[in-house]
Amino acid sequence: MLYQLKFFHSVARHLSYSKAGKELNLSQPAVSRQIASLEKSLGLDLFSQRGRQVILTDAGRSLYDYADRIMSLAQQAGRAMAQYHDLERGEVRLGANSVVGCYLLPAILKDFYIRFPNIKVSLQVDNDLQLARRVEDGELDLALVGGPMERDNIHMERYTRDDLILVCPPCGEELSPKALFAKYPLITRENCSITRATIKEHLTGYGITPQFFMEISDTEVIKRLVMSGISVAFLPARSVEMEITSYLLQEVKGDGTVLPCWVYLVTAKDQHYCPTLLAFMNFVRKYQ
Repeated sequence: MLYQLKFFHSVARHLSYSKAGKELNLSQPAVSRQIASLEKSLGLDLFSQRGRQVILTDAGRSLYDYADRIMSLAQQAGRAMAQYHDLERGEVRLGANSVVGCYLLPAILKDFYIRFPNIKVSLQVDNDLQLARRVEDGELDLALVGGPMERDNIHMERYTRDDLILVCPPCGEELSPKALFAKYPLITRENCSITRATIKEHLTGYGITPQFFMEISDTEVIKRLVMSGISVAFLPARSVEMEITSYLLQEVKGDGTVLPCWVYLVTAKDQHYCPTLLAFMNFVRKYQ
């Protein structure tokens, strides 16, 4: 049955016998025979035909959920076994939010490539919640995100500090936070962002209720808008180092202007740590 599930999974994914045949490098009749054999052994119809369209039956949809997990586990097992042959060969599927991807990872990945030139690191950049979900689902081996967040199937390890600091357009004078927010509106991340909720809660604790101006999902765009003189923002300290040094932005001093934050290393709780992944994680930890 395991052999036939490979055929079923391909047909179910493409909803096409011919596309499955191309993927498996087999003729369409050969694929059809395998599906027919599987249906006979189960005593169930897995597909129905509506004109030329292939449709999954209820039983087929249920089996596809299991087949998808089985195929994913088989791929993970193959990758893990291949990496035992040579520690310096393999692949790491890494996720990071945009700030980590732009300002923290480039130096780490450069040094890692010098040390392990034959290990491929694929990087996906997305928001924290999406990355955590992909780690849970086995689509990523690990991710570097902000947080913390409460999810049952992931482990979060504090990795490094990256405080949010309040920045404003260079104005040549020191304004108190309350005076600053009276003068400028606040740009924040999108409404569903963990960062936005954290900033709002943080300012409330200091009795500050800012006027919100825009919701923007890109740190670089937020920086440019603050530099243009129309707003203020809380931004990761490492993302504005160059602009503050160059007097393109001004760091605001005073109560409530620094929001302590951490970058977290996220892995799945039931994850198998293959040698390549362990090597990468140990390498990354040296940069804490």
